[in-house]
Amino acid sequence: MEVKQAEELSKMLSTLDGVMKAKVILDPESGELTEVHILAYGDKNPKQIVRDIETAILTISGERIDRRIISIAQMGGEGQTEDNTAGFKVQSAGLSEDGTEIEISVGITMGISSKDSKRRGIKSFKNVLKLSAEATMEAMESVAESKLKFSLDEIREVTIEDRKFFIGIMTVISSLGMTKELVFSGKIEFNSVKDIAEAIIEKVNSSGLKF
Repeated sequence: MEVKQAEELSKMLSTLDGVMKAKVILDPESGELTEVHILAYGDKNPKQIVRDIETAILTISGERIDRRIISIAQMGGEGQTEDNTAGFKVQSAGLSEDGTEIEISVGITMGISSKDSKRRGIKSFKNVLKLSAEATMEAMESVAESKLKFSLDEIREVTIEDRKFFIGIMTVISSLGMTKELVFSGKIEFNSVKDIAEAIIEKVNSSGLKF
């Protein structure tokens, strides 16, 4: 692994749930990942954080690490969601086919408000991932009355030991000027549209973004 890749990996790990800051350290000669230092909030089980770190590193870099190189320092429960942060929920999520095209529909609620979004495209699983994420973000932006702006930077499928997962990166900007780059991921199961929508919402709800 190169230094630039290590810096990018540190940024990605810093976006995981419960993590405030992450730093990975390489062996200067071999480039092997030798240490992973995590500053975390105190409201998440450290064992779960370690598992999340292992999975994220394997998914992003393809490297399987020894969990003993991960060190975690936890602070007080400042990562808990406050009343004036996002509280999105998935109301509906589905996919329909029309010849060579697919249509993704996602419904999102926040409080008493709800909004739906639909996206169409050529039928392919890559498009299912992309359109699901875009429809989710569009509905969230609408239900938040454009006080949050979303940009899908990337989403892709990853296979680990015959199990299929998705991992994506999004940029979120709040009306208060807060900007966050968030990584969302999950296992691909029966309803991949709902899986993606719930992963995005879980990440945004726990990000502490205020608007």
